[in-house]
Amino acid sequence: MSRRARASETLTEAQKKIVEAAVTAFAEQGFHGTATRDIARRAGVAEATIFKYFPSKRDLLLGVLGPAIEQLVGPAMARSMDPLFDATYPSFEAFLRALLAERIAFVRAHPQLVRILAQELPFDAELRGGVMSRVYAPFLAKGLAVIERFQREGQIVDWPPPLVLRCVVSTFAGYILHRVFVAPDAAWDDEVEVERVVAFVTRGLSPRQPA
Repeated sequence: MSRRARASETLTEAQKKIVEAAVTAFAEQGFHGTATRDIARRAGVAEATIFKYFPSKRDLLLGVLGPAIEQLVGPAMARSMDPLFDATYPSFEAFLRALLAERIAFVRAHPQLVRILAQELPFDAELRGGVMSRVYAPFLAKGLAVIERFQREGQIVDWPPPLVLRCVVSTFAGYILHRVFVAPDAAWDDEVEVERVVAFVTRGLSPRQPA
């Protein structure tokens, strides 16, 4: 992340209002659909005040997401994912169930931040780099180690571990985004849905499947 994305630890009241308003606006309307005048209106400040602290709307986006990735997402992931990867599970299915439950809980705890990241990461290489280095990379080795253990036990197909991990992550991410953001008010039976998603991944990665 660039230096401008690393906000100082102390913000003025005006900066706090601007950042809070930007989070809400970006989450609701997307980065490109949000005008700085709308952020100013939500924050109760003049539009010129935004540019006093953030030279451009992109600087504001990075000012919102940079500290969030470094100070919120990374530490929160460590608190939740380290125990998950360090625990011993009797089956791959049990591990998947615990992993999916943890990821759903995280997204529900930080819906606006996750929505902004989901909207902007595909189109912003700098943000992707920050997420990869500060969020994804620290847990990659542990995730691969879990996959390799279940492969040694013969519980999952002997594909390259990074491929197996991508299959799990992409399936879970698709389910969570649809559940929380795309159709949150649909008639979901969460317990049944989670079990079926876990069963889908477990069966798809079963060693009985042709490699």
